Amino acid sequence: MYHFSKMVAGSFDEAIDQVVAALQQEGMGVLTEIDVQAAFKKKLDVDFRRYRILGACHPQTAYQMLQVDDKAGVLYPCNVVVQEHEDGRVEVSAVDPVAMFLMIHSPRAKEIALEASQKVKAVIDRLPTVPSLVEG
Repeated sequence: MYHFSKMVAGSFDEAIDQVVAALQQEGMGVLTEIDVQAAFKKKLDVDFRRYRILGACHPQTAYQMLQVDDKAGVLYPCNVVVQEHEDGRVEVSAVDPVAMFLMIHSPRAKEIALEASQKVKAVIDRLPTVPSLVEG
């Protein structure tokens, strides 16, 4: 699988705030933000659901990977997607750095990617899960 995903509790805007907070807890920050809904409306004049791409970065990981391969920057940042589905549920997905850095053939790159993968998974795990419906 090339991503970690989770349906989260709360609204779209709450999910954005929760993702940013979870990233910060892992020493990561948001470098870029793309509002896909607004971009599609402006560029294509089409309506699209709420869909935001957050370009996340862990500076130490980025630095270490560039020490291994100076072209690794073409793979940055680690994207996190927050999207609102038609039924109102909100999903957060994040790229798995292991999948992202497969193209760099170096044992050190693999180690760095595995460490980054654990951080990204921890971000997703921190987000509040939609409560299960229990019949009583």
